[in-house]
Amino acid sequence: MKTGANRAKSKVGISAPSLFAAVGLLLALPSSQPAHAFDSLSLAGVNKAFESAAPVATKTSMRGDTAIAALRDFVQGLEGANAATDKADDYAGLRAYAAGIGSDQASSRKSDEIQVAATAAPKNAQAKVVKATPSGEAMIVGSKVCLGCHATQAAAFSETLMGRIQKKTPGKFECENCHGPGSLHVKAGGGRGVGGIISFRPDDTSRSAEENNAICLGCHQRGDRTYWDGSTHESRGLQCSNCHTVMRNVSRKYNTKTAWEPETCFQCHKDRRAQMYRSAHMPLREGKVTCSDCHNPHGSVTEAMLREDSINDTCYKCHAEKRGPFLFEHTPVRENCDNCHDPHGSVNEFSLKLSRPRLCFECHSIGHAPTQGVNSVFTMSRSCQNCHTLIHGSNAPAGGAFQR
Repeated sequence: MKTGANRAKSKVGISAPSLFAAVGLLLALPSSQPAHAFDSLSLAGVNKAFESAAPVATKTSMRGDTAIAALRDFVQGLEGANAATDKADDYAGLRAYAAGIGSDQASSRKSDEIQVAATAAPKNAQAKVVKATPSGEAMIVGSKVCLGCHATQAAAFSETLMGRIQKKTPGKFECENCHGPGSLHVKAGGGRGVGGIISFRPDDTSRSAEENNAICLGCHQRGDRTYWDGSTHESRGLQCSNCHTVMRNVSRKYNTKTAWEPETCFQCHKDRRAQMYRSAHMPLREGKVTCSDCHNPHGSVTEAMLREDSINDTCYKCHAEKRGPFLFEHTPVRENCDNCHDPHGSVNEFSLKLSRPRLCFECHSIGHAPTQGVNSVFTMSRSCQNCHTLIHGSNAPAGGAFQR
């Protein structure tokens, strides 16, 4: 004689591991049945689905008139089924069950809000209320309507550069110029992303970074932003709002998200933050230099988004005495300052990549007197530069060895 579990299996043809498949089939109902139809099923409709698809071995009482309870009880009846059931029979039974769900769905529903219940939620989980977006084409309502809810944000914006321009030239920076027509947003009662409003939040998945950036670039396409398209930051999906905030004054220049510009860059470039705190560093900590003095974060035609044509030309902006011209040039120096220096910070003096004489020995490993010994002239004080002082180049008639 078959046991109760085996009888259930022979009628249902579904094994216990089919729980997730059942949830997937419910979510994949035909498009004529909206995703929120699960909570409007009647008890009679669920029973009808059980009878037409596959009755379970043990019918327990359902708590509430919801399809979630129906699915829970349905799956609980499958727990005793044999795990060796043929998969084809499993899916056939699940399809029949899913097809029967929703047959007694209510025809009307409130348009202002819907109950969305997650099928995998715990038994006592509360349904999440999601405001529905009114249908139709959004229209301009004017900034005065926005002030009804966003008076605080508008007051902060009025103190920014764009806000001051708006006061002098009304209409140039109205709310809807950037955030889009707000009629549907107002009709829905507000809320983040409701009514198709453009929030510019980096975590808002309703719009792509390219779409949001296009609004900013409508005014800021020229100047430093000329090379934004195809730049490193653009190709990695950064939004203007990742680095800038225009709704309130935070920084003295450029509307960056932090008062100190490097902190904005350090959101991603954490290794540069560590280098900046080493003993030898560019004077970023002292406020004499910022990241944008050397780099253009909006793109450049040169490596590392440098503002100048090369690394050396960037360094020469401050270290003009190293430019020359020199009668005797030190080849690695003329090639690239980074051959010897790490401009973001180092534990060695003068931001050298290696301590001397190890740095010099990378190229000059032979052809010199012995360099061993604790008291050797080649290891004390400035090492090789005890004699070769004009290491960046020399104009002396006998300066081929870069001596004074």
